[in-house]
Amino acid sequence: MSCKVVVTLLRLAAVLTALACVSVAGAGESLKVHVGIRAEFAVAAAGSVWTTNSIERRLVRIDPATNRVSARIPLKGNYPLGISYGAGSIWVANRYSGSVTRVSTATNKRGKTIKVGFSPYAIAYGAKSIWVTNESSGTVSRINPARNRVTKTIKTGGGPNGLVVAFGSVWVADYRLGRVLRIDPARNRITAKLKLEHADWITPTADALWISSETNKVYRLDPQTLQITASVPVGENPLASVVIGGELWVPNIDDGTISIVDPQRNAVRTTVDSGKGVLSIASVAGDVWISNSEAGELLRVRPAA
Repeated sequence: MSCKVVVTLLRLAAVLTALACVSVAGAGESLKVHVGIRAEFAVAAAGSVWTTNSIERRLVRIDPATNRVSARIPLKGNYPLGISYGAGSIWVANRYSGSVTRVSTATNKRGKTIKVGFSPYAIAYGAKSIWVTNESSGTVSRINPARNRVTKTIKTGGGPNGLVVAFGSVWVADYRLGRVLRIDPARNRITAKLKLEHADWITPTADALWISSETNKVYRLDPQTLQITASVPVGENPLASVVIGGELWVPNIDDGTISIVDPQRNAVRTTVDSGKGVLSIASVAGDVWISNSEAGELLRVRPAA
């Protein structure tokens, strides 16, 4: 057995041991799926897990029933990164091409590639539209999926990063200027601005928005009052979090951990060692899928009942 294989197995064993200590299923119910050189943002849709591979310019589909890659879909755009699901399709932001590519979940066929602004980053679906942040342009593009074209470009200034559609509004994290913006989709206008240092990613729960910040914290925002009601210290450079079982799972890219936040206490319940490069988390078939960008793999974990 080569040294490389030994190191990989030891690292996986360490991850599984750590996960077992935080009330997940035993090692026999945890495994990894290699997808290529990179495994970056991930989303659950159409009974599958989807992840972007920016280096090989692919969208990768994983079948949870077999724990195997079921499709590797080549994309025309350069450096596909951000990903979302809506209107029966996966939508991928091509960061270095200023475009978004649509892929059918029914056929795995690549559809239209739509020009947006410079450096598109995050994508979200809501209000019958696809919304895209263009970091270098300081804009948000609104795409009509029925027409496959941009119907509105909203100027935000700064460097918009994460966004989400929730509580009847579009919420945008502006990392560069340290703000959270609220957009009214009925008028395509910014209706509120809130200062928040290094705002980076936004994840909604039933009654709040959780905003990741490179201050190594996640902040709880009341969408009605626009007040920050809690700040929770997590790991270094938190990013693409997701709600699983009523808790917020926060991947911390720079220190290779996952902070599991209890929203009832506004505190980290436990911290899991996941290996450096953890970027995004998705949930499908009752399991947690953790993308490791540096290893080009997704780790599947089944939480304990």
